Amino acid sequence: MKHSVLILPLLALTAAFSQAATVYTIHLVSSEKFTDCSILYAAESTKFRGKDSSGKMVTKEVPSSHIVMMREVVVEEKPAPEQEKEPSTDATPTTEQTAPEANAETPAAPAATEAKPEEPIADGNIAQKEGEQKAKDVTLRLRTKLASIDEGLASITKPSRSLVTRANATKTRVSRRLETMDKLALEVSALQEQFNQAGAADYQFTIVTPEQRDAYVRDAQAAYKAMRVDMKQKKGRRKVGGLDKFEIMRERYQGIPEYKSAYEWYLRTLRSLNRQWTKQLAAEESRRKKLQPDRARAAKEQDQAQFDKLTAQLKAEGDDIATVWYVPNARNVRMLSTAVHKVEAALRSAEKETLDDAVGTVPDLINQYWEAMDSARTALVTGNFDGAEKILQEDGSFPILNRLSAKLIPNEYRDGLRKQRQDFQNEIRNRSRKYASLKRDLERRTSMLDRETSGADAQLDSVLEEIAKERDTDTGEKTMEVEKPAAPAPKKK
Repeated sequence: MKHSVLILPLLALTAAFSQAATVYTIHLVSSEKFTDCSILYAAESTKFRGKDSSGKMVTKEVPSSHIVMMREVVVEEKPAPEQEKEPSTDATPTTEQTAPEANAETPAAPAATEAKPEEPIADGNIAQKEGEQKAKDVTLRLRTKLASIDEGLASITKPSRSLVTRANATKTRVSRRLETMDKLALEVSALQEQFNQAGAADYQFTIVTPEQRDAYVRDAQAAYKAMRVDMKQKKGRRKVGGLDKFEIMRERYQGIPEYKSAYEWYLRTLRSLNRQWTKQLAAEESRRKKLQPDRARAAKEQDQAQFDKLTAQLKAEGDDIATVWYVPNARNVRMLSTAVHKVEAALRSAEKETLDDAVGTVPDLINQYWEAMDSARTALVTGNFDGAEKILQEDGSFPILNRLSAKLIPNEYRDGLRKQRQDFQNEIRNRSRKYASLKRDLERRTSMLDRETSGADAQLDSVLEEIAKERDTDTGEKTMEVEKPAAPAPKKK
């Protein structure tokens, strides 16, 4: 029978002399996990019995290549408690003395077993020790059979010369190859450990951490709340501050659903300020008409001087008076006139503006992006590389996010999502290549070990069969001595 290609511990399952029961925790390519598993047989496919995720005991048969990790859990059998000595028949029976007798026929409870917790390999020394133990398991069966040959020959009164010769030759050949088998078993064990780690190693998102996933939504909603606080105020100065905050939303955060409400607040605020400033301008112009020409001219010059001063102040701060919102002086016709023209132009532009169809969709797209990334990560850490890659390929959220304008989602947020996805895809490809390479190496070395042990097993089994046959016919006499031919019967006269 061909041994399992991937799972080295299966090579030692049939050791009848083992001092400890062996169970396994098995991870499949499908992300299923089974605990407390016992192996029924293993070859091209592996059949095992164990508990599924719900704790139900099931029997399952899968291709051996579908097992991505199989961790050995040793269940040591505890020695049965020593039986209490029977009380002396001469002693007067007491309650304490007779109690054991009353229960003497009660069958002893089975020895309790406690599974050792799964412990990750901490360093190379521990890994080496595990490899050595697995190597011993592989060749221990052969060494036991070698000892069985000596025991079998000793159990025959006088084994035949041909049997002894063949037995010694077979023992010599197998013993000579045991060192090679030990070395192969160590190599397979090391490769198996690397293979398990390559198929089920952890991965964390570090470019965009879990705490940073909602950064866009938090920042956008903070801008929206700050804008509404200002626009709800009755004072014109606070309302103008709200217009500036809306401009921030217009340039960066049109992707949140609240932007539509912000846009309505923006229009209402423009109309309110337009009414206020138009009224102030009309009142000041009416007052100016009543002034003497000299005073009217002086007022106009003062208006321009104040306007020029404000322009210089804004320029020093990096702003342009033609684009920035400011509160005009209620007695400055120049400022009032400019502010009214600006608010009317903004209203005309708003009436023609249509919102992008993607307005309000960014939070849902980001959630879909992370759902796909988390799902793909689960597939990755369980060794399902093709599944992880397929999940990313089928995710439609990232291509949409990647195409949206900076007004819907600024590049500072999008770049993090793009880089995180690229890093994750690189990890999938690197692990897939390493996994495939380790699998080929593991299959090659395991196949070599299978051939070595199978050949030695066959030779030893053949000799043991001959020993059994000769022992069955053993009469207890010295069968090696050549018996004298019987005397011919006397001829009849």
